[in-house]
Amino acid sequence: MTVGFVSKTPAGTYRANWRDSANRQKAKTFRTKKEANAYLADVEGALNKGTYVDPHAGKVRFGEFVVRWLAGRSVEARTAERTESMLRAHLLPQWADWPLARIDHLAVQEWVTVLGRTLAPSTTAKHLGMLSMIMQTAIRARVIAVNPCEGVRVPRNRTVEVRSTMISREAFFRRLLPAVPAGHRAIVGAAAEAGLRWGECAGLPWEAVDLDRGLLHVAQVAVETHSGIVLRAYPKSRAGVRTVPMPPFLVDELRRRRGAAVPDGRALVFADRDGGPQRRSNFRRRVWLPSLVRAGLLGRVSEVAPGRWVASWPERNGRERRAEFTTEAAAVAQAAASAVGGLRFHDLRHSYITWLVTDGVPVNVVRRVVGHEKASTTLDRYTHTPEDYADRVRLTFADDPLTFHPPSGLTDSKETLSPGPAAEGERDDPRRGETGVVEVRLRGGRAEPAQRLRGVQPPRVCRLYEM
Repeated sequence: MTVGFVSKTPAGTYRANWRDSANRQKAKTFRTKKEANAYLADVEGALNKGTYVDPHAGKVRFGEFVVRWLAGRSVEARTAERTESMLRAHLLPQWADWPLARIDHLAVQEWVTVLGRTLAPSTTAKHLGMLSMIMQTAIRARVIAVNPCEGVRVPRNRTVEVRSTMISREAFFRRLLPAVPAGHRAIVGAAAEAGLRWGECAGLPWEAVDLDRGLLHVAQVAVETHSGIVLRAYPKSRAGVRTVPMPPFLVDELRRRRGAAVPDGRALVFADRDGGPQRRSNFRRRVWLPSLVRAGLLGRVSEVAPGRWVASWPERNGRERRAEFTTEAAAVAQAAASAVGGLRFHDLRHSYITWLVTDGVPVNVVRRVVGHEKASTTLDRYTHTPEDYADRVRLTFADDPLTFHPPSGLTDSKETLSPGPAAEGERDDPRRGETGVVEVRLRGGRAEPAQRLRGVQPPRVCRLYEM
């Protein structure tokens, strides 16, 4: 079906004329009639396929389109705040005045490369993902034809060592947990012994805790925004609604926290002084970082003489700084406030998942307990190599009945291999199968079994014959 025509202009050029899907008259001028006909054929094909894009629509500037894009979104308050922050910091300063059609692949790749020099690879990838999301919306709105973000690569910072995000079970119970104030050990245990996220801990009500059966029901979460903390009646995803079994340690800590009185079911388990949810930044500053310092997991504090305490902590440039204080509390406070790095509270959840997988709990069970939509998320993002991985690999073969132990005194391949009289008289081990003799004949230097016995384990006696 023909939807347009080509006409010659007074200037000697050729104009392709057509009507778009909204029946609006459109035109574009070309130097030759052949170019105009070819373009018009492409337009007609796009209109028939439903992929037509107005060539003038791409003149809309990125900043103007973002305003419309934000108006059409429906997301959580925390997500909206994070989106506006990323737009304000890096996307709008770069692209606000650019027409959408001018944003091409090379321009985006150059922008990502520059971002990667100052931002972490994961942060750079998030900015690229947001730009791609906006450009994909422009494609659906028939403003542009292709997404310039496709195929853009985020540079990796290979000079920065990847920080471990796991603590061993022994270090957790022997070092970290004793350093946590008694009143806060339950919330730390909820993350390390039940895999709860911070928002799930902060929003946990007593009615979701079954101490008699040792179960936690995760549904309500606390979400922090710039305007305050709100309680949301649903977690991060549909899989986040789950029931988590508690170990005895966590049950005991929650019993001590609850006390003899039965609290209101809607009251928060880990409430602040006013009964509301705790703010994550306050917990980190007042409880978490000082606990890491006291445990020796973030800097060190030691008493060098009566009334003299020395604190040392790592700085951003990798150097260690030291200072002397008259009290331990002052030394811990200074190290906690100045140190860079250290274990995150969310790393307890990483460690919990790694412990379960290492102990042989099926991945589909772990996925359900921790509230992941896909098992791949559990394996790829939240499991880490334990420190004793080498010993675990060796232990796998320690008692293997098929492990080969070469006999001593082997000098000639023609000799009969025998474990000796003492071994011949001992009782058969059921793990080794039946005791028997299997003849092996050598043909051209290659050993071949004379017969195969179904279900018989490697023999204790093997005679070799040369053919």
